[in-house]
Amino acid sequence: MMNGDGIDGNMAKIVQVITRASQEYKPDIAHSLVRDIDAIVQKLNTTFQEELKQEIEAKSFFLE
Repeated sequence: MMNGDGIDGNMAKIVQVITRASQEYKPDIAHSLVRDIDAIVQKLNTTFQEELKQEIEAKSFFLE
């Protein structure tokens, strides 16, 4: 449900540690950063799909 600021107060909290860049380019650190970002995207997609499913189920429940 949206509050007065247009922010959903029921949003899931995503916790992910992101690898910090080094002063010089290091392939292993770059790969770690990409892996961390991929993990965030996966968590966001999973959370969105679950919230969408719950919303559809709630609407279905009240319409029946």
